[in-house]
Amino acid sequence: MSAVHPDTLAALTSGIQSEVAAYVFYIEAAKKVDNPDLRESLEHLAHEEKNHFRVLERQYDSLVRSEKWISTADILMQNGLPEISEEMTEQHRGLIDEVARTDSLSEVLEMALKLEEEARDMFIGAAERADSDEGRQMFERLAGFEEGHVKKIREMIEQFG
Repeated sequence: MSAVHPDTLAALTSGIQSEVAAYVFYIEAAKKVDNPDLRESLEHLAHEEKNHFRVLERQYDSLVRSEKWISTADILMQNGLPEISEEMTEQHRGLIDEVARTDSLSEVLEMALKLEEEARDMFIGAAERADSDEGRQMFERLAGFEEGHVKKIREMIEQFG
């Protein structure tokens, strides 16, 4: 078994941080929204980001422990930890403050779009640098999830912004 390339672990770490930031952002943004449909959409995005966090966190753990990738389906069937802790949320205080400072729905949605595009681009880059087919496929799948969020946010901007 060959050791996991440090760039792969670094990419997973960046992805974990990105997913936590997006989760925190959507939770805070949902608190500011009066429109129930928009609030529900933002809360749904937060839930999806939390699932992405779980996938990345468990992949990282599996690679460190056994140097093996595991399927997303297997990851999502696992119960329990990991969770996004208060400490992890506190690391993104700046993002929380930025959301709190704006009263503009269009600004909130533009921030969301930027977060999603950055995450998508990060995963695309990680897929291009992956040292295994499993890693490339995982990062491509995550980039696809984020692209779905980009499309959804653009639709929300058209509808509400």
